[in-house]
Amino acid sequence: MVKVQPNSSSLVYNTLLELHLQAHNHEADSAEKKLREQKIMDMLRSWESMYDLDQAMVLCQMNNFRRGILHLYEKAKLYQQILSYHIENSEYDSVIKICERFGTNDPNLWIQALWFFAQAGESQKTYFKTVLEQIEKGKLLPPIMVVEIASRSQTATLSLIKDYLIRHLQSENRQTEENERLMNQYKEDTAKARSEIEDLRHNPKIFQVSKCCGCNHQLELPSVHFLCGHSYHQHCFENYAESDTECPECLAKNSKTLDILRSQEQTKDLHEQFHHLLERSEDGFSVVAEYLGKGLFNKVTLLTDGAGAPHSKPGPRNARPPTGSGLPLHVQRDVLLQ
Repeated sequence: MVKVQPNSSSLVYNTLLELHLQAHNHEADSAEKKLREQKIMDMLRSWESMYDLDQAMVLCQMNNFRRGILHLYEKAKLYQQILSYHIENSEYDSVIKICERFGTNDPNLWIQALWFFAQAGESQKTYFKTVLEQIEKGKLLPPIMVVEIASRSQTATLSLIKDYLIRHLQSENRQTEENERLMNQYKEDTAKARSEIEDLRHNPKIFQVSKCCGCNHQLELPSVHFLCGHSYHQHCFENYAESDTECPECLAKNSKTLDILRSQEQTKDLHEQFHHLLERSEDGFSVVAEYLGKGLFNKVTLLTDGAGAPHSKPGPRNARPPTGSGLPLHVQRDVLLQ
């Protein structure tokens, strides 16, 4: 009936699957049993088979049809159930293979496997180390959780995670040193910038640039000078500049900084408002849901012109320039008026 009417209802396919499974269970001849098993798998794998997935799982479990159970779990993307099946049967190699096969789709498989091998016997230390390497590589667990898992095991001793902990501590030390280096660098840059601003506010600025930053030819009058140190022929500046008060050469560099400052101010205000409402609201869940919709917990991504690329020469007037200038506009005006 199925061959004649391939569009039969799922009830027909479910009944046919049940009959095949019963025949497979009662078959005594091993060769014939293998043929029936392959016929069942062909039916389960065929895209034309309109059986009900949940009903097929129940039938395969009732008849203890292992291959069908695992295939249907995979078809339904129930990777945790596949792993649990192999764990219940203590199939160590299969546990690793399932994690390697589906770990990208469900990283929690590695965590579940770590718990399993931590409780396994002394002879399974190699599997524990293999899983721990993948957890470290994917940063799936904090070290404190790894220690917690190992501490609950009678076989997973500290020696199994010693190298892992040493590598983590070394990485943390390197990160701390890098943060300290950046902190000192930012302090020096800030002090230097403040010194330059004070110098521009109170001392005259001498312009000694000999070439135009726009055309790279000898600088001649009339010319336009900026406090950032860039100078242009007046006609070059008029052709390339979008704004009469900003340096074209510094636009790309300062645009990113200005955008970061704006986003930080907006995020700060939004966070303060969120905590204020959350503390006073009777329905905290609604407040969290509302601010999730506003993107409060999203990672900020800044898209600026020329970000991450070398600064190019100013383009033609109809090009789209970023915004910004060599120094804050009020500083330039203050110095020029002195």
